[in-house]
Amino acid sequence: MVKAFLKFLGGEQGEEKQMLLLLGKGFFMGILLATYQIGAETLFLTVMGDEWLDVAFFTAGGAGIISAALFVFLQRKINFSTLVISTTFVILLFIGGIRAAFEFIGYDNTISGEFQIIPFILFVMIGPVTSIILLGFWGVFGRVFDLRQSKRIIGGIDTGQLMATMIAFFSIPILTNWVIDQTYDLLFVSAIASFGVFIFTLLLAINYNLDKATKVIKGEEVQKVSFFTLMKDKYLRLLSIFLIFSMGAAVFVNYTFLSATETMYPDEKDLSNFLSFFSGTVIVVSFLIQSFINDIIIGKFGLRVALMTMPLILILFTVGAIVVGHIFGYQSKTDEFIMFFVLTAVGKLFTASLKDALENPAFKLFFLPLDIKIRFDIQTRIEGVVNEIATFLAGGAQMALGLLVFFELIHYSYFILVLAAGVIYLAGKLFEEYKRTLKTTLEKQKASLEGQGKRNENNTLSILKDEIVSKDVDQVLTALRLFEKLEPIEFEFVLLDLLNHRKPILRSFAYKKLGDRLCWEAIDIIEKDLNTEGNEKVLKVAKASFQKLKEAAEFKLTDVSIKELVRSTDATDRERGARLLAKATEDRHIAFIVELLRDINPNVRSAAMITAGKVKRPELWPILIENLHLSTYGNVAMSALKASGEAAFHTVDTAFYKTGQYHATMLRIIQVLGRIGGRGATELLWKKIDYPDRKIVSQLLLSLSYIGFVARDFQSARIKIAIEGEIGDIAWNIKSSLEIPDEDPVDSLIKEAMSEEDVKNYQNIFMLLGMIYDPQSVLLAKENIQNGTTESITFAVEMMDIFIDEELKDKLLPVMDELKIHERLAKLQNHYPPEYFDSYEDLLLQIINRDYNRLNRYTKALAMYRFSQISTHVTADLIANLFNPDPFLLQTAALSIYRINKDSYHEHTKRLRPITKKELDRAILPPVFRHEDEEYHQKLLLIERVVELKKIEIFKSIPGELITYMAECLEEVRVKLGSTIIREGDSGMEPMYIVLEGSVDIYEGDHKVAERERGGVFGEKNVTETDTFSFTALARTECTLLLMRKEELLNLMSRHIDILDCWVDIMNGVAEEDEPEIVDVLFG
Repeated sequence: MVKAFLKFLGGEQGEEKQMLLLLGKGFFMGILLATYQIGAETLFLTVMGDEWLDVAFFTAGGAGIISAALFVFLQRKINFSTLVISTTFVILLFIGGIRAAFEFIGYDNTISGEFQIIPFILFVMIGPVTSIILLGFWGVFGRVFDLRQSKRIIGGIDTGQLMATMIAFFSIPILTNWVIDQTYDLLFVSAIASFGVFIFTLLLAINYNLDKATKVIKGEEVQKVSFFTLMKDKYLRLLSIFLIFSMGAAVFVNYTFLSATETMYPDEKDLSNFLSFFSGTVIVVSFLIQSFINDIIIGKFGLRVALMTMPLILILFTVGAIVVGHIFGYQSKTDEFIMFFVLTAVGKLFTASLKDALENPAFKLFFLPLDIKIRFDIQTRIEGVVNEIATFLAGGAQMALGLLVFFELIHYSYFILVLAAGVIYLAGKLFEEYKRTLKTTLEKQKASLEGQGKRNENNTLSILKDEIVSKDVDQVLTALRLFEKLEPIEFEFVLLDLLNHRKPILRSFAYKKLGDRLCWEAIDIIEKDLNTEGNEKVLKVAKASFQKLKEAAEFKLTDVSIKELVRSTDATDRERGARLLAKATEDRHIAFIVELLRDINPNVRSAAMITAGKVKRPELWPILIENLHLSTYGNVAMSALKASGEAAFHTVDTAFYKTGQYHATMLRIIQVLGRIGGRGATELLWKKIDYPDRKIVSQLLLSLSYIGFVARDFQSARIKIAIEGEIGDIAWNIKSSLEIPDEDPVDSLIKEAMSEEDVKNYQNIFMLLGMIYDPQSVLLAKENIQNGTTESITFAVEMMDIFIDEELKDKLLPVMDELKIHERLAKLQNHYPPEYFDSYEDLLLQIINRDYNRLNRYTKALAMYRFSQISTHVTADLIANLFNPDPFLLQTAALSIYRINKDSYHEHTKRLRPITKKELDRAILPPVFRHEDEEYHQKLLLIERVVELKKIEIFKSIPGELITYMAECLEEVRVKLGSTIIREGDSGMEPMYIVLEGSVDIYEGDHKVAERERGGVFGEKNVTETDTFSFTALARTECTLLLMRKEELLNLMSRHIDILDCWVDIMNGVAEEDEPEIVDVLFG
């Protein structure tokens, strides 16, 4: 029962204790605030009358200033836990002491209008007690829950506290009629409630660390803000003045309301009952406004209107009260007086409700443009101290006006009109200054980026270069080994930079590699650094490398000398010849490079490709392009083409459009254009923006973002259409996700796949926005959303509101703002027609049929797989996918048909090419003729491999679509008991293995150090031939394994940054925390 209630409030498993403690504290807090306020107001009006209200408000303002300033001061000086416990205890003593004072000192309730100290103090302290209690409560809440939990739970906790306060207000008439005799006995209830608040605060402080979040690190400088700063800065000055006028208006409204109420209800019990019902109604109306109207006004009309709503309604009812008061009277209780009283009370009701539910939340947003380091300090000072100063000034003004002989109750309403008009005027000025400050803040944050963000730096080379500057030597060496495989020509320039590295092991590595690769072009640099090398071990390696390079530099490139190397039967000689051909300047030597470019040995061919990149001869480029789709040579060929520069553009662009061109080659060509960059590359890439293939277009966008592409007018229109398409995909995915049940593990995979689709959509949106708007502004908006706080998300949306075109705002901002999922969907469906699904089967068929440019192969394959589990009939949608050019989807469709109806499978696969049908039958059908002793191994299908890979922990960060590419590269093998799978000392190019069935023991020497069972991975940390395995892997039982060749893995790394990022962490043996995805932040 309790768990169900907490779940209803937004809690999750493991959060029960802190939620119950906070709800308990909130419950007693609601009772305390309600009983104290009603008791204080009733006693004050009954005993002292409205004659002392101005003095009371003046004193209350002074007391509020002192208490708020003291709280701000103590918050800096002592731990928060000590502060909150101390303040709740002091409040307990104060209320208990006041109640005892009534008992022992007493007061004369027969005399009205005379000053009496106890009711006066009680009334004056309403503000300080309320503010300190609330500050403590929300301070504890913010420290018990993290940001993600707070966003989810705050509504439930806030509602719980409001409900307790409402119940308390509406219960007071029952208490005064049936339980207590005197109004001041409400303070006894307040004292009990304050004791409850104290106990729950103590329990929270004992069970949770309330000081961690605000603990100042030793030596850390905390920026201080003075009240002089508030007055000096124009924006802060406007914030303060606006609050003074707004709070002043509220104090004057409260003055007229209490004065009219005292006239209307002279009896103490009637007064108490009315005030309790009225205060309860204020909370109810406030709750309704906050729940149903707040978002509409702020969302549709903006912050300016949100600030103007309260004073406009106040003016309406105040004018009505003035007219009625002058016509029917306002000084004594008559039949006509009730009209004046009702208008005054309704004005107070809406003023108080709108201020709490609309103005205060909107006003908090005006602090967002301020520097985060000083924002909360300024906010505390303005909302705390300046707020109390406003009460103090309003009280002083009431005292001054009261000295005027002609000034009566109705004249205060005229003053309210002046203040309300001032609030409206200041709201306009404040909003204008808010926009200016927002732009200034945006410019400052852009300046702090120091040029970063103008182009997309999140690419393969950037990741490896970031690793190379690490202080961890092993991490640097890992990055260098990957760099050598993924970008071999640029790798040589990285080696030159390492010659001056402070770590000897890295200098030694650089010298050795330069020598092995015969980088004779760098001999002068190496000779210079050689003379300053101080480490003997490094010097020895450097001299050996220098000697190799000297021989290479002195090598005379003649037909005889080079032919001897190129035609040698020794692959080492041919590789040496390939590297020395980089010196070729005559046409007759190019034929030798062409010959080596087709060499059977991978090392020789790779060396020839590097040479082809250095000599930059057009006749070599078509051969390099031919190798782009091959996993073994694709990276080297791409590096060579990149080194060839803009001169190769015509050749590679022509190859892109070649009939029957490999898809992998087309993707590589897009990558090459992006890495070379320049205006020519931009034009060639833009020509392909409408290419009907999502993978090509996604890679194209990435390449344009790497270049730092800025769209011209005619291009902007096309990009805006693309952005709208991505937003439409997000809307469709949200609607679909809501319809997916949780009945099977595959359902969870489909939901996760839809979320991954959204991640890709958001990435594309921000890339596209960076092309038509200032990329640094877009980057700052993205980072603020990723921060995950309500304030940072709102600030991001406000920033985007400044630079995004009006035509795009209505569609874009709903996917960026912090909204509940149904609210987000409702706003999006204003522009994108909603989808309706008759059943789960219908939804799965919609996913299967959706445009391939809108959903990826992984999501579609999962939908087919799940459809085969729940459906009893083969649909035309599945049959159509038998002719899908994607082998992964073709095989999954065939499997789905076979599972639903075997006869249908045989009937429809007859229409396929014989070789395709044969492959499907071998993969899907069980053997027909099989001897009972015959060992038969039916391998996993591609979709089954994908599902298995998704279960492996180290691959969790890799999106499902990329997992499908990994699955296609895997081979399934069976090894016998006792087989040696990997030997200690083997090359790092040995495959990576994943255990499907059985057990594998890992030995270092003679000692068993680990074992791998189902889902276990080994051999994944070494990826180059220079690496060697430090362990032996033996099959303890008969095993079924999935293996991936390292060439395939390196090929995937170069094409997909997520796989590279994952493997860098795997090789370093660390699991670095990635920045949160926007989908996780906004969708929870």
